[in-house]
Amino acid sequence: MLNYHSIGVAHGNPYVLPPDAFARQMNYLAAQHYTPLTLDAFVRVLAGQMPSPNKPVLLTFDDGYANNAETAMPILREHHFPATLFLSTGLVDLPGYLSWQQVRELAEANWDVMPHTVTHPHLPKLDQAHQRAEIMDARRKIEAVLGKPAPVFAYPYGEYNRTTLRILRKNGFRYAFSTDDGWATNRQNPYKLKRIVVRSEDSLETWARKLTDRDFAEGKEAWVPNLSFQMSAF
Repeated sequence: MLNYHSIGVAHGNPYVLPPDAFARQMNYLAAQHYTPLTLDAFVRVLAGQMPSPNKPVLLTFDDGYANNAETAMPILREHHFPATLFLSTGLVDLPGYLSWQQVRELAEANWDVMPHTVTHPHLPKLDQAHQRAEIMDARRKIEAVLGKPAPVFAYPYGEYNRTTLRILRKNGFRYAFSTDDGWATNRQNPYKLKRIVVRSEDSLETWARKLTDRDFAEGKEAWVPNLSFQMSAF
């Protein structure tokens, strides 16, 4: 499961991926016959309700940057790839972030939109009432705008505590994503699913290795680059 944020000019920010790098990664997925999943298909595969397709991958975007619609969406549309957006609803319509019209356009382009809180706080620093408001207000807003259930969550900064987990369980969330590097599997706690956080400093070769080597994706294995890797093809 791949975790993206902003697709734009990096300026040294590891969570901002240049558009050309993003395009190369999507070309690689297409050339290597990966199957990007809708969130519903991902959930059904994880729950054992449907067989896994060939080389499944879930493309997720956190926060709600305007360039997700302006830059990432056209690239994904070229390949007919779906994606999932974890949206901080309080950022909508702020400079550099999505408008509600753009959120609707993403949903119409086969993007699933799920809550990422209202204001993107450090949840463990909040008491139970404020955590619940951040999570549930975002969910209710998304469901009201798009008319679809939004029962999957991603933690801002990857942070949570027992209170956070209790709120998610009590309010019927099915899954939640962390920012712990690795592959998501049905053996993990459903509220602590891992993702491969995409960083701008990673070469295409390094990024591709994380898709195929679980230990490497989780940082358990050092790696010497394979100089025969043919990046020029992508």
